[in-house]
Amino acid sequence: MDKQNRRGLLLEARRHIDRAQCQDAGRKLADLLADQVLAKVERSRGEQSLTVAAFASIRGEIAMDSSLDLLLGRGCQVLIPMLGTGTQVGWGRLRSEQDLQGMRRIPGWRPDEPDMPALPAQALNQANLIMVPALAIDHDGIRLGRGGGWYDRALALRAEQTPVVGICWSGEFVEDPLPHLDHDLPVDAVLTPEGFTPTATGLSRMPGADHNGDEQD
Repeated sequence: MDKQNRRGLLLEARRHIDRAQCQDAGRKLADLLADQVLAKVERSRGEQSLTVAAFASIRGEIAMDSSLDLLLGRGCQVLIPMLGTGTQVGWGRLRSEQDLQGMRRIPGWRPDEPDMPALPAQALNQANLIMVPALAIDHDGIRLGRGGGWYDRALALRAEQTPVVGICWSGEFVEDPLPHLDHDLPVDAVLTPEGFTPTATGLSRMPGADHNGDEQD
C-alpha cells in the first residue's frame, strides 16, 4: 500500500476516536514520558535544564496537554511548531504555564500555536529532546506523517546527538515496513500510551539501549 492510501485509512480511523479517549491516552503518555524518556535525558544533562521540542495535538491525536504540563512543571523550555502560512518552519518557546494557556487557536486542522513571534527554524538545534507526531511508525523508525513534509524540513536542523521520539497510538506502531523516500528522517524511539520502544535507528545511535525490540512497560 502506498503512502497516500495508508495515510487516508489512518486518518479515517482517527476520526472515530473521541476526546475522552485522547485525554486518557494523554495522561498515560505523560507518565511514560516522565519515567521512560525524561529521566534518561535528565541524567545525561546533569543539573542543566532541558529544552524539549514538542507539539500541540489536534483532533484524533493523543492529547499532549498532560505532557506539556509535565515538561513545564519540570522547568523545561518547550519549543512548539509555528507553521506560519502552513509550510514555514518556525518555533514558539513556552517557558511557563501562562504561555501554554495563552496559545492561539488556529482554524481548521492546524494545531494551536504560541501567541508570540516565531523563532527561526534553526532554534531546533537547541533541543535536547524532540517529540514528533506520527500517523504510523515502523520498527526501523520510518515515520508516516500527514504529507506536508514539515517535519522532514524541520528535523534536518536538529543537533546530531538529539534523540527524536515519535508519538502515535499503539496500533499505529507497525511491524511491516512503511514506504519511504530518501529524505524521510527516521525516529530513534516510539512512545505510545502503552510503552516506550527504541527503533533500529535509535539502537544504532545509542549503544547500550535495550535491544529486545519489544515495547517496554
